[in-house]
Amino acid sequence: MNLWQIIKRELNEIFLKDPRRIIFIFGAILIYLFLFGSLYEPGIVKHVPAVIYDEDQSRLSRNLIKSIDDSETFKIVQNASSEEAMLHTLADKEAYAAIQIPKDFSKNIAQGYPATVLYMVNGANLVFANTTATAAQDIINSYSDNIAINYTSLRLGLSQNILTPKIVPIHYNLRMLNNPIQTYMFFFCIGLSMTAFEQGLFFAIGASVHYDFNHLSELNNTPISKLILGKLLLHWSLAIIAFISFLFLAGHIWHIPIKAPYIKLMLLSGAFCFAVLCLGLFVAAFFITELKFVKVSLVYVVPAFIFSGYTWPLESMPVSMQLIAKIFFPLTWMSNPIRDLLLSGTTNNLIQDILMLAIIGGTCLLFSAKAFNYGRKKRERVAAKANVKFNLL
Repeated sequence: MNLWQIIKRELNEIFLKDPRRIIFIFGAILIYLFLFGSLYEPGIVKHVPAVIYDEDQSRLSRNLIKSIDDSETFKIVQNASSEEAMLHTLADKEAYAAIQIPKDFSKNIAQGYPATVLYMVNGANLVFANTTATAAQDIINSYSDNIAINYTSLRLGLSQNILTPKIVPIHYNLRMLNNPIQTYMFFFCIGLSMTAFEQGLFFAIGASVHYDFNHLSELNNTPISKLILGKLLLHWSLAIIAFISFLFLAGHIWHIPIKAPYIKLMLLSGAFCFAVLCLGLFVAAFFITELKFVKVSLVYVVPAFIFSGYTWPLESMPVSMQLIAKIFFPLTWMSNPIRDLLLSGTTNNLIQDILMLAIIGGTCLLFSAKAFNYGRKKRERVAAKANVKFNLL
């Protein structure tokens, strides 16, 4: 068979005999986009259940509680009557945060002594812990500044507008670049979709390899190198179309920014698809059945996401773990760069990322013919043994 005949055969397999491959290539990335886009649609953590224990029961403590309740971050679900009741509410997870105002709160403020507010949060969930701790600190600091200004204004008989810049001379302004609303959807949705995309490509190319192993008579002595080239060309083209579909839906349905020029996005995605397909083709050839390859792929997906540095920075990993991530996981060179390209329009070392993906894919491609030949011979031996047993019976 020539190259065009191989591609036509692959198309016939995909659309008529084994349509799972289309679902693998297109379904994985798009389904995950919709799934996690819907999951993270609120964008930020709001209305975290909180319990208040106000020992002071003063005007100042009630005003502080009102400031907390007015915040979108917290939702006060209970006013505890004792410290034990507050801790019990936390232990039962009826609330994830607790604020305790001591009984000498207003007295200390009136006498010019520092007043301490205790904030407790369930650290088992770091998203709740980090978000609410920052919000609570901001609320208390702002309330503290207002009290200081009011008390000083009353004592000195000066306008609060005059006193404010003297008592609070430094103001803190936060400017969040590339994700100004600090939505988790932009952060997680892209990386998880790319992880699913990688898995879908593995399944698709693995199914193609094992279809050939199950139908060796159809190959008609076709050169293995030409067969592999035909598979890669077709699956790579479909993968690029799937990625373009992802960009379109991400931008128009979930309003994920696409700030980078499309040429950069296509170069990076093209190199990623090439690396993943070549790696999948190379590894799939060593397994006697498609099911065994699928099992290994499912084991691979979680380490691939963790080692990619998408949630835990690659630079914070031990050097040995960084080497493993860079050599064995193409997602390492894709997940963070694609997020940077989409959200900021640029990324560091784009050429290096593309080059490393090309090296991973090229290395696997270089040995894929031998791997495919090994798998084919292994399948022929298994089939021969099965025929011998059948004839003996």
